Amino acid sequence: MERLAAEILGARKTSLLRGDASGGDGIQSILHRDYGQALRKCLDRSQVAEIVAEATCAVWPNLNREPVRLVSPKEFTRLWSSLGVEFRLAKLGSPEGLALLGFYAPKIGAAKRPLICVNTAHHPAAVGAAFTHEMGHHLAARIFDSKSDQVQLLASTVYEEHLEESAELAADCLVSLGVLPQSIARKWFDDGESASARRDHRQIAKPVFAKVIDYFETRYRLDFAGLPSEKTEHYLAAVIHYAKLRRALLLEYSI
Repeated sequence: MERLAAEILGARKTSLLRGDASGGDGIQSILHRDYGQALRKCLDRSQVAEIVAEATCAVWPNLNREPVRLVSPKEFTRLWSSLGVEFRLAKLGSPEGLALLGFYAPKIGAAKRPLICVNTAHHPAAVGAAFTHEMGHHLAARIFDSKSDQVQLLASTVYEEHLEESAELAADCLVSLGVLPQSIARKWFDDGESASARRDHRQIAKPVFAKVIDYFETRYRLDFAGLPSEKTEHYLAAVIHYAKLRRALLLEYSI
């Protein structure tokens, strides 16, 4: 898997796939994590189904049926302005700033309304994923009646940590279902993989992994080889994370 990804990205980024570059999760680490086990530990099928139903009703009527479209940050805020959330956009383009994708604050200001802040210095695909993830926090808090006032940060370096936290994984589920709806997931992870590959919850089969990369490059204009070096590892880690989570949702819960 590491060699295939290195071929896709080019030899100059081989170190990223060994997980020894600075500022990242360690791509090799999430490549080998058992996402099926992590999903079952954090969320049962009924919880995922409830989150999906709420998201379909309130925000994305075609969730898990059609891939979400990329729109401008202002369009995101316009579309969701009636959902009881305040939005803030910030352009944090420094290396330190790029580590932050966004955050969700349950209660902020005198009105005590939830706040979603997104870093617009990122690629539009990463910005869209951040909006979706943070809205996922808002929906999950409503469903599970969370009373927590804790600010939940979405950083580009902590995807593996999400596998241990139910709230983060619930928000990530909506991103995975949004970018890889069921028709695509079934074609790749059910029909496209052998029975032995489907039994291995750690690895995506190499031919399927290549299709995942091509899909994100084509549909969401993520040219990995042309990305600035400070973004390459972060975005590749995100794609692997969301693809493996989507595979787990299908194979574990038939979603």
